[in-house]
Amino acid sequence: MVRIAVFITLVLCLVIPSKCIDPNVAINFAVRKYTQLSEQLSEDDPSTGFITTADPTKTTWYKTDVMDWTVGFYGGSLWTLYALTHDDHWKDLAEEYQERIKLRQYDTSTHDVGFVIMTTYGLCREYTGTETLAIIKQTAESLSTRFYPTVRVMRSWNNGAGDNADEIKVIADNMMNLELLYTAAKLTGNETFSSIATSHADRTIEEHFRNNGSSGTYHVVAFSERTGEVLRKYNAQGLRDNSTWSRGLAWTTHGFITSYILSNHQRYLEYAIIAGNYFLSHLPYDFVPYWDFDADITASYQPRDTAAGAIASHAFLKIYQVTRDAKWFDAADRILENLNTRYRSDGSDQYKINSILVNGTVFFHQGNFNTAIVYADFYFLQAVKLYREILQENSNSSNHLAISKSLVGVFCVFLMKVYHNGAEY
Repeated sequence: MVRIAVFITLVLCLVIPSKCIDPNVAINFAVRKYTQLSEQLSEDDPSTGFITTADPTKTTWYKTDVMDWTVGFYGGSLWTLYALTHDDHWKDLAEEYQERIKLRQYDTSTHDVGFVIMTTYGLCREYTGTETLAIIKQTAESLSTRFYPTVRVMRSWNNGAGDNADEIKVIADNMMNLELLYTAAKLTGNETFSSIATSHADRTIEEHFRNNGSSGTYHVVAFSERTGEVLRKYNAQGLRDNSTWSRGLAWTTHGFITSYILSNHQRYLEYAIIAGNYFLSHLPYDFVPYWDFDADITASYQPRDTAAGAIASHAFLKIYQVTRDAKWFDAADRILENLNTRYRSDGSDQYKINSILVNGTVFFHQGNFNTAIVYADFYFLQAVKLYREILQENSNSSNHLAISKSLVGVFCVFLMKVYHNGAEY
């Protein structure tokens, strides 16, 4: 009888998501910090560049030029705050900001134009209905120039001095840029964009997953432009070549679940789950990942990467939306709750930066960790937004599920009492 009660409880816990984080608390904090940040940035000359990372003990962010891969994320956070608050103040700031990076639609020098344009003009279209198709289409055309049919991938990093000129390097992060191609294909009817995205995703499955994902993923795979064969596999930002860099795996998970949603290729859902399961099974007690899943936390200090946690939480909520497996909602909930209580920029008297999160790891081997990161804030806001939407969409059923959990508890107690009293049914 006790086994029956425990079994019923466990089954219902698998299908009924729990809830820890209060999204309104997180949103209010974000609004406060980004109000201060936007006021601070309004005093800067725009020619000083675009925020990217920051030492939390300082008051100012490091800045980069318009050609950096991170320039879209601050604009994306402004758009997300508009979607969360419906305050036109954020919309006005977002529109003004994205004009400064509009020229990136013509950039063929990098794969990261998907990040830059979809976090700004993509969200503008989604949240306001403003027609930005021309910019999305042009950016997709620019990105498509980096596709190599022999290799079946888009080049990520360009070759530098001393590199093998035959190499086509592809990083796991590049999965994130497929959203641009699938979106452009849907909006324009040009299937060339989706064909390139599908080819790239399929080759990523073939080469980036070690042992079909059971041993993690590679960060970088270098192919021969001439033959399409793999030349080497390695890890540029992780611990070692056969380790799994946590943010790389977060990018991979997010890229595959987004590609599944946009393409409906079942295989991409399967690999989003494979990548997500590896991520989940290697999380520490507070669900916020260390910078590399193979880092030896017993031998020396190892920093966390809150950016990896924020990206993964958003990906897990997307997986939950299409699978309705409560495991993914609960995992995202745990990550977000701990980010919001343990890793915020108000977590120490020494912190002075206007950001939402701290304790990100940009590049461990360069000593760039324990930082505020612009894309950590963006994906945290995106995750909180999606989390709140899921709660709102299921508001009626949420009440029903809460009652169900209570009734299950009462029923299980009743069964155990019956069992101990020796009653027979």
